[in-house]
Amino acid sequence: MALTEKQVELDENKWYRSEEAGHDMCGEFDFCANCDKQQENPCAKAFEAMMKSKKLTSAAAKPAAKKTSAKKTTAVKAATATKTESAPKTTAAKKPASEKKPAAKKKA
Repeated sequence: MALTEKQVELDENKWYRSEEAGHDMCGEFDFCANCDKQQENPCAKAFEAMMKSKKLTSAAAKPAAKKTSAKKTTAVKAATATKTESAPKTTAAKKPASEKKPAAKKKA
């Protein structure tokens, strides 16, 4: 979008927001921190500067992707495969009540 088009869009938004607030909102938007009212299309230039700053900041904030070695990955896969391939645990079948030993009597 051309600077003049962006300036018109921002001016209209500023107008409506000023009407809602009941006072001039010039200088109260986030992008106004980058404003130089002496320039042509000051709002549009300030907005672009803010967006460029945010892109640079977000790019610097992202951590680099971790590199993993092939040896570590292979070892982890092998360990996982060993765990999943082990024989399933079996449980002993319960004896019928007739085959169970009676509980020992407690001495008083």
